[in-house]
Amino acid sequence: MAVVPFGARGRDARAGAIGRQLARRLVDRFAGSDALDLRPVFLVAIGETKADAGFLVFGSTPDATLAASYGRSLGTTHALTGLYVDDGETRSLSLTLVDVGKGAATVEHVVSIAPGALQDAERRVAEWLGDALDVPVPSVDPPAANELAYIALLEGLDEEVNATLLRAGDPSGELAARSRAFDAFGASLRADPDATLAEDQLLVLAAESVERNDEARAVRALEDATLARPRSWRAHYLLGQLRVAIGEGSAAVVALEHANALRPLRDADLVSLAELYLAADAPGQATSHLRRVDPSTVAYVRAQELLGLLALGKGDAAVARTHLERAAERGSASARVSLARVSITQGDLAEARREIDTVLGLGASADVVAQARRLRLGLERPDLEVDLERAGRAALTVDGSALDEARAAFERVIAFDGAIWEAHFGLGLVARKREDHAAAASAFRRVLELAPEQPDALHELGVAVLASGEEDEAVSLLERAAALRPGDAAYLADAGFAHLRSGDLATARERLRLATSIDSEDALTRTYLEELERAEAASAKRN
Repeated sequence: MAVVPFGARGRDARAGAIGRQLARRLVDRFAGSDALDLRPVFLVAIGETKADAGFLVFGSTPDATLAASYGRSLGTTHALTGLYVDDGETRSLSLTLVDVGKGAATVEHVVSIAPGALQDAERRVAEWLGDALDVPVPSVDPPAANELAYIALLEGLDEEVNATLLRAGDPSGELAARSRAFDAFGASLRADPDATLAEDQLLVLAAESVERNDEARAVRALEDATLARPRSWRAHYLLGQLRVAIGEGSAAVVALEHANALRPLRDADLVSLAELYLAADAPGQATSHLRRVDPSTVAYVRAQELLGLLALGKGDAAVARTHLERAAERGSASARVSLARVSITQGDLAEARREIDTVLGLGASADVVAQARRLRLGLERPDLEVDLERAGRAALTVDGSALDEARAAFERVIAFDGAIWEAHFGLGLVARKREDHAAAASAFRRVLELAPEQPDALHELGVAVLASGEEDEAVSLLERAAALRPGDAAYLADAGFAHLRSGDLATARERLRLATSIDSEDALTRTYLEELERAEAASAKRN
């Protein structure tokens, strides 16, 4: 059966959403049926020219001939059309069942909807269809316990579809529609805390937020959802994950602990929670979670490594070695780097060198290799390590001949080991202070070859290429840096400025708004905002 989105006549735009989404809900109700296959007909209004932004799903009440043609295009035997009417006093849903082969209506039916009973309409339509075609009707839980919750659910579903259709042509319109969908699903949950369908839709919407760049909006929606449904494990868990994504570590701990209390977290999540506690300088809580990790799981390796680092931080080298050796035996190269540090603290430099050589021969990750090389620098040439630290501070604070000295120090380190990324980063900082953007960019690109996705190098390279007029690459680099440091206002502000330079004023404002919410006193962000306001004013005049 082809189901045409129901048309509507009502007092406001809400009637259209109700008509369209009643038809969608009917399709969803029969999704598990073997006897009746409902297929939605998609009707869209498209702009007359490519310049016309946006698409809009609409309902329709075609005659039998047109409805039959829809059915033939979908290969169905029947088509269903409907008209939802709300005149302010009465409500009804007029339905027509069309035989596609004959091109004629075979059955018509009117469902009267009593005040406060809209949530029962889809069940009644489904039962009528079952009787009309002599097929069983799947048993489906009520989507909402009351009309208020049900209407909010339908409005959320409608806005979700709008967001999908707006995605390609109108990104800001998509985010606005997603925000309205969040509001609607949240309203449905407040009206009916047991509305699992509204919760499901809200969670899907929130899970997509990382790709859609509206994580903060999703977090607010999930906070409301956990108030409405305090025992929703899924809502607490996803809230914790998103808080981690936007840099709210302490709040993430609260959400994940709520989730853990409702249902024990997986071992991998326990390790992640422990890492959040470590970042918050709470080693006791971290240790408690790490000790519960099952030795048979993959997460055990990381748990043992962290327990080793905790013991090392307390000065207990023997306990640290025990934990780190367990992790190293299971293939952790980073644990071997830490074992080298333990050997150094115990004065066994030969063993430290053996561990470092093992790591460098393992083909480990770039980050682990970088740690091993830096540790080897300190072992073999402590004088150069001191030079590197001193030159790094100088590259940020001094000018003139002192910059020449810093540059010479970085070059001495590179002569010893050309794969120590910090030295190349220092050369980039020196070049940037001298406004040699090409040399700075070259140095920072070398850093990223040695330490891919290093946030500071991404940021500095983005600033360098932006100064050279390469806006598109700068936007990409600065966005990546900001994503890796979501709590850094300066990174968000520079990403916003890059969008401003590229002409994307809407995204520029969003990034600068986020930066301001983190640090409202930052002078550079205020300067960017002033430039944005001038650009917006000029754009408004042109339009």
